[in-house]
Amino acid sequence: MENTAMQSQKQMTPLTLSELIAELSDPAAYPYSVDQVEVRQTHISAVFLAGDYVYKVKKPVDYGFLDFGTLDKRRHYCEEEVRLNRRLAPDVYLGVVPVTRRDEGLCFEGDGEPIEWAVKMRRLPDEATLQHRLRNNDVDVEVMRSLGRRIAEFHANADSGPSVAEYGRFDVVGSNARENFDQSVDQIDQTVSEPVFRRLASLTEDALTGHRELISSRAERGIPRDTHGDLRLDHVYIFSDREPPDDLVVIDCIEFTERFRFADPISDVAFLVMGLNRQNRRDLGRAFLDAYLQASGDEEGRALVPFYTAYRAMVRGKVEGMKLSRDEMTEADRTAAKAKSRGSWLLALDELESPHKRPCLLLVTGLPGTGKSTLARMLAEQADMQVIRSDVVRKKLAGIETEVVSDHGHGSDSHHDRRCQSRQDFRARSNERDASGEFGFGEGIYTAEWNRRTYEECLHQAQHLLFLGNRVIVDANFRSEADRRMFLDAATQLGVRSGVLMCEADAEIVRERLENRQGDASDADWSVYVRAAESWEEPSLGTQSVVRVINMDGSREDAMSQAREALRQLNVA
Repeated sequence: MENTAMQSQKQMTPLTLSELIAELSDPAAYPYSVDQVEVRQTHISAVFLAGDYVYKVKKPVDYGFLDFGTLDKRRHYCEEEVRLNRRLAPDVYLGVVPVTRRDEGLCFEGDGEPIEWAVKMRRLPDEATLQHRLRNNDVDVEVMRSLGRRIAEFHANADSGPSVAEYGRFDVVGSNARENFDQSVDQIDQTVSEPVFRRLASLTEDALTGHRELISSRAERGIPRDTHGDLRLDHVYIFSDREPPDDLVVIDCIEFTERFRFADPISDVAFLVMGLNRQNRRDLGRAFLDAYLQASGDEEGRALVPFYTAYRAMVRGKVEGMKLSRDEMTEADRTAAKAKSRGSWLLALDELESPHKRPCLLLVTGLPGTGKSTLARMLAEQADMQVIRSDVVRKKLAGIETEVVSDHGHGSDSHHDRRCQSRQDFRARSNERDASGEFGFGEGIYTAEWNRRTYEECLHQAQHLLFLGNRVIVDANFRSEADRRMFLDAATQLGVRSGVLMCEADAEIVRERLENRQGDASDADWSVYVRAAESWEEPSLGTQSVVRVINMDGSREDAMSQAREALRQLNVA
């Protein structure tokens, strides 16, 4: 009797969300043999990948823009999810199934009174997602064009009419855009800096004002459709071995509110463009967009793409940031969510900001004496950028204070007439110099370990400045491709554009500069130049697309002219 009473009490006691997830993570909870269960969480769902199937449970949350607060509501939205997603993934969504109790614990598809509901789906291979294929460079322009045509066809056949167009009105669009800021205030300084938040709020209002007439006109003409609403890279599956339409499958549309699904089709398209831009594949984004606009005949919609791309990026920033306050999320989940959120907010700023004000990361590289520090300093003054110089960072890490630097053989202006600590004082600090009194290549504070520490500190400083919305130059040798990739990949994760200005100069000009250089934070001489040249690594194929070679043999004006053109090509000027 006592055991029966305890079981009855257990059945009556509501489970916490964490307890629910824990019980459904047990292989015994499934109606077929399962060796392992993988759990993935979003801010609104817990997804259980078990063998050939996937079960998706909605969390009992109410964020205002969605309400899963009751069991009846969760069942309703499970049914809506199946109905709506069968439009682009008819063979994936199998139905809605109950979660029930039994003596040994919870189970899917059991008998008895449902305590929860789940969407049951066929499991699709992760390696088929657009996101996975991008990471493996397994996506070409033609695939993106096919996807653009497919989405255009989907929009052409989607529901429309006055009740749908109502959600495309200017006041609704404006309210949706402003809501991102209202719901993200508590994320300031965690996922988005206050300067970036303020700039985005102002730029969003400017964009709304500029596009008011076009947005209103499109709603009046009935252009809005019942769209997908969540065209993320990991929701698109590419099966190259299948015939159309089975070659392209899109899952997981917005089911919880018509306000976000009933929209201008350009808003839907902009979501995928945003995802591609976030991965620094703007070339694929352009191919997708161009194919979509040609197939749909909606060329006028192109003008709205930056606004809606920024809007979608801010939605992702907000949503990822919401995960940070969820108790059921693991620490690894929170870390990943914070990184995604930060990158999304900065990507939104990139979309709305003028090119010459966009946050960006520029690596100014080259062998010693080629003039990279001179170019970096001039760019900082003329292109509103902040410079992080590795020579200075290295010596600060070593406790050796420096102030400023020479002009690397281009002469000296009065406002640059500051000097680093004298070489005599510097030499007195070290017993690791060669006979000339200078550090040898790979010695002292120029060992591999010191290089690693220096580049890591430069990266840390760059990330902080970019988080604040700044334009950043890192002035360093960057003779290792691994070091270049570390910075370029970090820029991609942060959602900012990046590029490499590779300074080159005639060897005899370099020798003369190095012999005449005085009062500089760098200790490099001709012997260091020769050794550095011997160990120089050429850029990889992935890096070459953002490399611009700057010939530094001539005047400053000539070098700056080349650099300004490079910045225009990189769309940051």
